[in-house]
Amino acid sequence: MIVRMDNFFRYNNGFTLIELLVVIAIISLLSSAVLASISGARESARDTRRISDINQFRTAVQAYKSDTGNWPGSGDNSGVQASANCTNSDIYKDLIDGGYLTEMPTDPSESITECNDPNGGNEYFYGWDSAHCCEGEYCISINKVETQEALETLNNQYLDRDNNISNGVQFVTGGGDADIGTADFNYCFVDQT
Repeated sequence: MIVRMDNFFRYNNGFTLIELLVVIAIISLLSSAVLASISGARESARDTRRISDINQFRTAVQAYKSDTGNWPGSGDNSGVQASANCTNSDIYKDLIDGGYLTEMPTDPSESITECNDPNGGNEYFYGWDSAHCCEGEYCISINKVETQEALETLNNQYLDRDNNISNGVQFVTGGGDADIGTADFNYCFVDQT
C-alpha cells in the first residue's frame, strides 16, 4: 500500500495545544512536589547538624571546665557568635587552642555579617554568653532552628517528661546577650559545687 505524503501530514499533525498545556501542567505539579520534599529534607538535615554541633560544643565546654576548673570564654561577657569565622572570641581561643575542638562548630546556614554584634535577630548562628544572669551564667545557644521537630528533639534531650532540667545542668532561659533572649534554644551550665 502506498501512502501519499499529503494524506500522512493531514491526519498526523501531532499534539494539540490543549494536550501540550495539560502535560506541562502535570510536569509542573510533579516538580513542585519534588522540590518541596527536597527543601524539607534540607531543613531537617541542617537541624540535625545543629543538634550535633550543640552537643559537641557542650561536651567541649564541659571537658574544658573539668580539666581547668574554669569555664572557657569567660572574657566574652557581652555575648559573641560562636563560629569558625569569628576567631577573636575567648570561647574560640580557649576551645580551639586548648585542643578541645579541632574546629569551632558553625551553623550550616550561618548568616552573620559581624562577629562582634551579639544580637542577630533572625540570623542563623550559635551564640556564647559568659556573663548571663541567674543561676546559669555560661550559656550556649542556637539562634534559629528550621523545624519544630529539632526544637522538640533538643527539649526532649535536655528536659525530662515534666519539663524539669535533666541532670541539673541545663535550663532554657531568656535575656542576656548573644541573642539568648530570643534564641530558639539555650543551654546554660550550672556549677554543681
